[in-house]
Amino acid sequence: MKQKNGAKRAAATGVLKTTRGTILVLLCRRPQTVNELAERLGVSDNAVRAQLERLLRDGLAQRTGLRQGVRKPHAEYQLTPKGLELFPRAYEPLLRKVVDALAERLEGNVYRQIVLEAGGRLLREHLGTLRERSPRRRLAEIMGKLNGDGMGIEMEELPGKTVARSCSCPVASVTASHPELCEAFASMLGKILGAEVRERCERGESARCCFEVTV
Repeated sequence: MKQKNGAKRAAATGVLKTTRGTILVLLCRRPQTVNELAERLGVSDNAVRAQLERLLRDGLAQRTGLRQGVRKPHAEYQLTPKGLELFPRAYEPLLRKVVDALAERLEGNVYRQIVLEAGGRLLREHLGTLRERSPRRRLAEIMGKLNGDGMGIEMEELPGKTVARSCSCPVASVTASHPELCEAFASMLGKILGAEVRERCERGESARCCFEVTV
């Protein structure tokens, strides 16, 4: 069973590194039109339509509505639940049960310290040694490493801060009932960066991680 799951994750990671995979990542971030996808990819509208037809046929994407254009409305596309499964969500059911049990049995401060310690260890082991020194460059390095796992993270530079968003949440069902985990991750990320980090995560059906870094 472990080998089968590992092969499935490897196949999904391979798909995400192709042009088709880039479209999946873009759709994971937000609903997109054919024109928007073509502009981001630097290809023709027809090339995008061909890829979208395959994704629709495979049940990975769906039409979600119309957006008013200058001359006519443009169809928007987004991922289906099956499409979202291509992105990392490993051990989510088990993690939810563990977090539920900890929250029920431990006092608030003890529970928070355990979550911070466990999350900090996991993050440090996953990221390895960071070479960059400044908070902004270190954030870019972290995002690059996380995107290597198909997280589909993008950064938006704003005056005095950087906003990092992932196209989905790998533990959406957990953070839906335990939003404090997002705050704990922001705290851990802030310590690693040496900067103030605030969570701005979106929760609900289309959950997405979002963190605001003051640099």
